[in-house]
Amino acid sequence: MPPFTLLPGVPSDLDEMVHIWVTAMDQDPFWKTWMGTMTQCQIEQWTKENLGYRIVTGVELGVMQTWKVVDESNGNIVAWTGLSFPWPETLTDDERASLTSSWSPPEGGNWLIRNWYVENVAPMVGNGGYDRSKHFLRQGSMVLPSYQRLGLMTLLTKKCNTIADEYGASTYVNARPKATSMFLKEGFEVCSVRDAELGEFNETRRGKGELENGETRFCALKREIGAVPKKRKVDWE
Repeated sequence: MPPFTLLPGVPSDLDEMVHIWVTAMDQDPFWKTWMGTMTQCQIEQWTKENLGYRIVTGVELGVMQTWKVVDESNGNIVAWTGLSFPWPETLTDDERASLTSSWSPPEGGNWLIRNWYVENVAPMVGNGGYDRSKHFLRQGSMVLPSYQRLGLMTLLTKKCNTIADEYGASTYVNARPKATSMFLKEGFEVCSVRDAELGEFNETRRGKGELENGETRFCALKREIGAVPKKRKVDWE
């Protein structure tokens, strides 16, 4: 296994982080349904536009920070995550507006699944108690497929947990099943679960979710201050 270095991300990492996101998400059935018939070029450009607030704007405003894992054998970023800090009252309305994204796809994208996500998944952490003026929020967690199962996302999560503990605030996240398993082992607890049948958005995707019953799942999770890692297994593993 090559040596890895954990470093804070910078806005100029945008292109590399977008590449990792698109490559990793290509394995995700929910994402593939959302992308519909979009071309690879469309997907990459759209993802870049929608991740900009996390990787560039939020970092420049000091309310978000990305963290990256670099493979020292080649100097490439191979995993990264975003962390949203509690927002200060000093943020202007325009600044707050710049820290969100509609995730509205271009021609070829699936609007049915986008709308379901916005209406059902996006509010999950808020319904679980997340207050962006008081709490931390994980903003994306991606590892290149060839570097998965090496503990890199756990490394990033431990870093974010340390930051939240030193600050003295809870952390929330919306996660897919595989990531949920890791978060549970790192002290998070499930607030709520949302399942969906992909066939409701595209009939050709019916039964192609990651769960045993063919559906797809999102979980909202919360980590309390100082929560310790624990060995545990969830029923979809």
